[in-house]
Amino acid sequence: MRTPRVEKVLCIVAISFLAGCSNHSSPMAEPPAETYRVLPTAAILTVGHGTAFAAKRDGRAASDVAWRVLEPGGGTVDGAGQYQAPAIPGVYTVQAGFNYSAGRTATAMVTVVPPPAGEITCPHEVRPGAGGMVASIAPVPGSHYVWTITGGKLTGASDTPAVFFQAGAGPKLLLSCRVTNAAGDALDSSQEVAFVNAVSLTISPAAVTITEERTMKFGFNIGGGTTLGVAWSLGKPGAGSIDGLGNYVAPTVPGLYSVRVTSLDDPTESVTARVKVVPKPPEGLIAPDSYKPGALDLHARVPQVDGMTYAWKIEGGIIITDSTASTVTFDAGHDPSIILRCRITNEAGDSSTTKKTLRAE
Repeated sequence: MRTPRVEKVLCIVAISFLAGCSNHSSPMAEPPAETYRVLPTAAILTVGHGTAFAAKRDGRAASDVAWRVLEPGGGTVDGAGQYQAPAIPGVYTVQAGFNYSAGRTATAMVTVVPPPAGEITCPHEVRPGAGGMVASIAPVPGSHYVWTITGGKLTGASDTPAVFFQAGAGPKLLLSCRVTNAAGDALDSSQEVAFVNAVSLTISPAAVTITEERTMKFGFNIGGGTTLGVAWSLGKPGAGSIDGLGNYVAPTVPGLYSVRVTSLDDPTESVTARVKVVPKPPEGLIAPDSYKPGALDLHARVPQVDGMTYAWKIEGGIIITDSTASTVTFDAGHDPSIILRCRITNEAGDSSTTKKTLRAE
C-alpha cells in the first residue's frame, strides 16, 4: 500500500521526466535541395542536324523554361528545347533558364562534327592481278571506316582511311566503304575500277643512224591500256630534240644517243631506240691545179672520215689505184683538162659530191 508521501515523489519524478523530454527534443530534417538539369547533358551531332533537349526540375519536366545557345553562331534552340546544329563544326552550349526559380540555369554541351566524307580516290583502270594498288578517302577526325572489295582482295587493314588492294582476274572490280562519323551518321560510297590488258609497246625504227642536224620521224605500235597515248623523250641532254608526235632533230655533235617512247596508261612501259649521229659528208678536193699532158702518178685526195665511203670518177685521165679510197693516184691523158669527182657517203646514207677541174700546161 503506497502512502501519500510516496505518491507525491512519483508525481514529481514524472513531471521532471516530461520536462526533460520537452527541453531535449530531436531537430526536424532539412528538405533536400532542388536539382536542375538539361537532358541529355551532352550530344554529338552532324552539322545541320537537330535533337531535342529536356529541362528537368527535381527529375520532373520543368515548365516556363527559357532556352538559348550561349555561343554566337552555335545553332538555334526553340522554346520546346528543339536544337538545330549550325553549318560550322565546333563545341557549343545549350542553356535552360528556369523562370520560376530565379537565377537557376542548367546546360548541355553539343559537339557538332562534319558529315562523313566518302569520295574514293583510286586508279581508274587496273591490270588483271596488279598489286600494291591504293584506294583512299580524305580522313575526317572521329570517323570510322569499313572497306570491302569485289573482284580483288584487300592486302592490309580494312578500317583505315586508305587501304591497299590487289586486283583479281576481272572482269569487274568494285571498291566500297562505309564511313561513319563521330555522330553516328553513315555514308556508303563505292567506286568501280575498269580492267585493262597489259600494255605492249614497240618503237620503230629500234635503231637508226642519222646525219647531224637531220630530221626524221619515229613511229610506235601499242596494244592494251585504254587511251593508246604515248609520250616521247630523249635519253640524255644534248641528244637533239623530239616533239609530241615523234619528230626528231639530230644534234650538231656526232655520238650515240637514245629516243624513248612511254605509255601514258602505264608509265612503267617504255621502249628505247638507239640513235647514232654521224658527221655530214665533208667537202673539198685537193689535187694539182694543172698538169702536163701524159703526166703519170698524179695524186688527189678528199678528207678522210671514219665510216665514210668514197667513189672517184675522172674525165681526161685514168685512175690507177683504188677508186674507193679517200686518196687516189691517176695518170693524165692528152686532153686540155681533167675533171675529178668524188662522191662521199656517210653511214646514214647522205652523200655529197666534190669536184675539181685541172688545166693542161
